[in-house]
Amino acid sequence: MQTLKLNSTQQRWLGVGLLLGIIISVGALIIVPWLNDLSEINDEIDEQVFRIKRYQRVIASREEVLMDVEQGRKEINALGYFNTQASSSLATAELQNNIKAMAVDAGGELSSSQVLPNKEQNGLIRITVKVKLTGDMEMLRSLLYQIEIKKPLLIIENITVVPAPKKRNKKTRKVELTGNVVVSVEVSSYMRKQV
Repeated sequence: MQTLKLNSTQQRWLGVGLLLGIIISVGALIIVPWLNDLSEINDEIDEQVFRIKRYQRVIASREEVLMDVEQGRKEINALGYFNTQASSSLATAELQNNIKAMAVDAGGELSSSQVLPNKEQNGLIRITVKVKLTGDMEMLRSLLYQIEIKKPLLIIENITVVPAPKKRNKKTRKVELTGNVVVSVEVSSYMRKQV
């Protein structure tokens, strides 16, 4: 094998070439990945800045949204659809008294009244009263009409109408139809859950 002899100028150029090769290799192995990571970090920073600005816009509109929500609540309350009592117990008592009064006003004879357990649904409390009364068909029509137009909004959950029991005439001892019906009805009202 033959050795190549280089003069001093050639040795310098070879040294400079090797030094540049090492610098380029180190740059390719260390600096390029570092620059790529720095670019990714800058992209993430830009994305986070965009998110922060978006959140700032949302936060800035918070007061407006809260005012809209409050206005919506006022409008719904003005309609009178929900019971406005301070507690569900008071609302239940009011509903029970209203149903009794409507039954008597319609000409019915109230035989029983029962408060059913309250149920919570989507931030509302459903208050239900079950009543049983006797009267004629005109009484039933009048009662249903009163329930329909009453505020707060009343909803008939269940209704059962059966003919009243037959009565025996004391003089003739014959069974006679009374023309009355026995009505069993569950009426519900809603109130907002107190926070």
